[in-house]
Amino acid sequence: MSPTWVILASFVYLAILFGIAWAGDRYPLYEKRPRLRPAVYSLALAVYCSSWTFYGAVGSAVRYGWGYLPIYLGPFLLMIFFWRFLERLALAAQTQKIVSISDFMASRYERSQRLAGLVTIVALIAVVPYLALQFKAVTMSIGVFIGQEISSIIFGDPALYVAALMALFVIVFGTRQADATEHRPGLMLAIAAESLIKLVALVAVGLFAFMWLNADKLDAVGALETLTQHTSSMSFVGQTLLAFAAVICLPRQFHVAIVECGDAQDIRKARWIFSLYLVLIALMVVPITMVALNVFGEPSAVSSAVMVDSYVLVLPLHKEQTALALLVYIGGFSAATGMMIVTSVSLATMVSNDLIMPYLLRRGWAKGTRGDYSKTLLWVRRAAVFVLVMAAYGYYTGTGSETALSSYGLMAFAAVVQFAPGLIGGLSWLGASRRGVEVGLAIGSIVWAYTLLLPTLADAGWFSDAWVASGPFGIAWLRPYQLFGFGSMDPLTHGTFWSLLFNISFFLLISLIKGPSLAERLRARSFLDPYVKSRRLETMNVPSNLLVHDLLVISGRIVGEARAIWSFESHAKERGLVLSKELKADAEWVQFTELMLAGVVGAASARLVLGSALRGSGVEVDAIVSVLDETRQELSFNRDVLTSTLENLEQGISVVDADMRLVAWNHRYAEFLDLPPNMLRLGQPVADIMYFNAMRGQLRLVDSGNVTESVDRRLNFMLDGSSYSTQRLIHANQVIEIRGRPLPGGGYVTSYTDVTDFKRVEKELLETNMNLEQRVAERTEAAEKAQKLRSYFLTAVSHDVLQPINAARLFATALHDTADDPEQMRHLAERVDSSLRAAEELLEGLLDISQLESGGLQAEIQVFNARELLEDLYQQYAPSAKRKKLRISLYMQPIYVRSDMRLLRRILQNFLANALRYTQEGRIILGGRVRGEVVEFQVWDSGQGIPQNHLEKIFDEFQRYEQNFDWGERGLGLGLSICQRLSVLLDHPLAVRSEVAKGSMFSVTVPLASKEEHANPEQRQQSPVNLPLAGMRVLCLDNDLEILQGMQILLSQWGIEVILAATIDEALLMMEQKPHVLLVDYHLHDRLDGLDSLDTLRENARHLHGALLTADGSDELRNKARQRGYIVLTKPVKPASLRAFLSAQYDSIRPKFDGSK
Repeated sequence: MSPTWVILASFVYLAILFGIAWAGDRYPLYEKRPRLRPAVYSLALAVYCSSWTFYGAVGSAVRYGWGYLPIYLGPFLLMIFFWRFLERLALAAQTQKIVSISDFMASRYERSQRLAGLVTIVALIAVVPYLALQFKAVTMSIGVFIGQEISSIIFGDPALYVAALMALFVIVFGTRQADATEHRPGLMLAIAAESLIKLVALVAVGLFAFMWLNADKLDAVGALETLTQHTSSMSFVGQTLLAFAAVICLPRQFHVAIVECGDAQDIRKARWIFSLYLVLIALMVVPITMVALNVFGEPSAVSSAVMVDSYVLVLPLHKEQTALALLVYIGGFSAATGMMIVTSVSLATMVSNDLIMPYLLRRGWAKGTRGDYSKTLLWVRRAAVFVLVMAAYGYYTGTGSETALSSYGLMAFAAVVQFAPGLIGGLSWLGASRRGVEVGLAIGSIVWAYTLLLPTLADAGWFSDAWVASGPFGIAWLRPYQLFGFGSMDPLTHGTFWSLLFNISFFLLISLIKGPSLAERLRARSFLDPYVKSRRLETMNVPSNLLVHDLLVISGRIVGEARAIWSFESHAKERGLVLSKELKADAEWVQFTELMLAGVVGAASARLVLGSALRGSGVEVDAIVSVLDETRQELSFNRDVLTSTLENLEQGISVVDADMRLVAWNHRYAEFLDLPPNMLRLGQPVADIMYFNAMRGQLRLVDSGNVTESVDRRLNFMLDGSSYSTQRLIHANQVIEIRGRPLPGGGYVTSYTDVTDFKRVEKELLETNMNLEQRVAERTEAAEKAQKLRSYFLTAVSHDVLQPINAARLFATALHDTADDPEQMRHLAERVDSSLRAAEELLEGLLDISQLESGGLQAEIQVFNARELLEDLYQQYAPSAKRKKLRISLYMQPIYVRSDMRLLRRILQNFLANALRYTQEGRIILGGRVRGEVVEFQVWDSGQGIPQNHLEKIFDEFQRYEQNFDWGERGLGLGLSICQRLSVLLDHPLAVRSEVAKGSMFSVTVPLASKEEHANPEQRQQSPVNLPLAGMRVLCLDNDLEILQGMQILLSQWGIEVILAATIDEALLMMEQKPHVLLVDYHLHDRLDGLDSLDTLRENARHLHGALLTADGSDELRNKARQRGYIVLTKPVKPASLRAFLSAQYDSIRPKFDGSK
């Protein structure tokens, strides 16, 4: 493509950008839309992705493998895990009217003008080369696109015209108002649009590379291996930390993320949008790099760093995709211009507020009462923009063109990261001091310049680079890339490490030694907790003739007369005042004025403006400072009331003022310390009392043997406002507790309490505790033993769960392979059923234990006929005994007992199951013996029996008596443990007798009841076993089709006519077939659950019986079902239980069958 078309496309794009910015300023709609504002804010944050990340990321990936990722990983980690810090930063900035990162540092640390200037100078040194990087990227992209080298002659260099246009754009849309805290909707909208364009461009070329990779079947694996081989772990970590800090330390990022943040709540949404943006950009680099490595080879084969950085643009051109190449060019152009615009705005504000304005103010610029200087301030900023852009262009033309893009960007990151200690410390540490930040920043920046900036300039040919290799004056340990002999790190990591080490060390050391001043501590509180709005200053008259009109005149000269009048009238209206020339100014008016000026010229310059302008008008600078910062209020006491109160206290009390002089005390204080009467007087320095006590050895003040040092240390502790609590032995046998607390606004109060009796009781309690410790140790040992048993048991149970399942799988496989042998198939099917039944019993046992341990199983005591219960159990287990060729007998007369039928049945079931399991031949007896007021239900067997040494532990928790049997039976180890827990729940004692080789007897004792107490005979369970069910119609409702098919097969074998439905609507239609019984699943995943479905189906057929099928066997669900007239069958439903339920309903509906069965 010809150069003319490329330049024309660039100008068209810039014209569109100007149009977007103009429309955004004229119609700032997105600021008032909570859904749109976070999206624009998130895209504006993507100004972080400059031309370095657009072009240089692929170059970094080619040279350093996965080393390109830290630039994206750092901000990603900040936004995902540390977004609260960003939110606190934004809240603090909004409260304090912060306009730049230098203004934030100055405002946090005593409004230090010197610190603001230092931050600005460091930012300039760091960012000017970074701006030059954008010119380099634009020139490189144009040269690659048109296929020829760009002329280095000034007027033939397109970078010059880009610089001029960018300066014009910033002047028009970035310096339109004096108040730097006012948002610039047009500028933000333009930056968001640029971010969207560069994302589209990079995604497009990434997808193009991916299709190229697949179409030409390039070596993707080899390219990935190359990426991995070139990655350095140390550089990876170091660059990630750099990028993490740069997101908030870069002036442009601070401006977009903090100053332009309309609402701190937007950060909570932007963290996800911006993170997704970074992920997409990082992902697109991979296919582009893989194709580049296949097409152009490894970086060792490339002689020019520029060539590597231009791969994003070269690849489309290589395939003659001109339209895509033009889109990529525009995306790179957007990345460069977006960064230049925001950087110019932020740095121009910093230069004008922190370098030029302070100079003008000290030269008397603010003296007098006439003149509107807001326009002058705007022209100062515009001039700063022009000078800044031209300085960056000059750096670009003066450095070599073969340096990789990433080296510029990372060097700038390492410079601005020097702001991090002061920035992070300012939001999290009350002890951070201005002097510590200043010294740390200055020394860290010098080390950065020595280890990174100067070697880069030497490589560019600005001066000889011999000293870089050998060190200044031949001193090897001062070599910039191997400082103090450390040469194992790459230059960037090396320079960053040493600069931050010096910075943080001096910051902490000086802050700890010198400490912050009182003014710094007061300023720090609003930054440490920005979520809590600062309380309103108490209105008080300033000790001078200061009027609100004077403050209005000062403000009008800085922000403009019209804006100042409007702001003052609004503030007066909020306070319910009438603005007039005679209105006196109080502390709140002064604070309001300072915050308004800070939004224009910064916090430090705002302080300087007020101090300079008010000097000579009756208000001295010291008075202004006290109005703005002083929060201590003078202590005032009613002497008579205070004295009366203190003298009636049991404690000794002493109160000192902020000057450490005694202002109040009581007689108990003098008694405790045994002070002479003439020692205590109003205004007595507390140091004299401390010295007097120290000389006598009281209160152990003399720790080091030096009385003066001990007294000074004690005084400093009180002056710092530190609280303490201690106990001292005085008068040989008296113990006093001393508590000291600082007073608001200064001063200190100390109480002395006699705790002798308390200490005596404490000693007695300690002796008691020593005895308790032994008991606790014994209990701990028992608990640990129980835990070991539990672990052993659970290990065995996990094995037992898998065994029957694995056996069932093997039998099922064999069953599949023996389709021609019906007898063998029947045998294998029985074995599958046996294995699954064993697993089912184990899981049911574990569920019972879980319910018992959690207290989820509650007993429901009732009176019932025990004969019926035992007959039901007999009929249930008789078939199993018959299959094993065992005789089972029942001996029980009709008697009534008081118990929970369900839980008692569970106990007897476990006894019978064990008897069947451990009896090889002989008989089993089930019966009950009345013994007075109780009946003992017994289960006898003729099995192998249990040794006496195991009988003592047979019911213990997690115990299982192992027996080996030739007939393959093996216990699960849960039944008797469940019986024991149920017996405790029911208060039914258990007993066991056994003799080896003869058999065992297990029993449970239950209270007797009379027949008259049998309150609900209709609820007695029937146990019809093996009754014919032919003619019965059953409606089955379940959303699982496999369960429906299983039900149809099973119930059909019993002669039942089965009606199937998968939804409640289908079931309602099937009601026309007039079923006799309803079987409904609880969890239908339909508009109604099982209980509501049963109610709906029975609305016009109340006589129907229903059962709820569910895996939830909780008592709560059972009670709900019982209240509605249904029973609960717990899944997996046993066929015997289901048949018993259906048989119980059979007699009541038999007449409806018309004689058929």
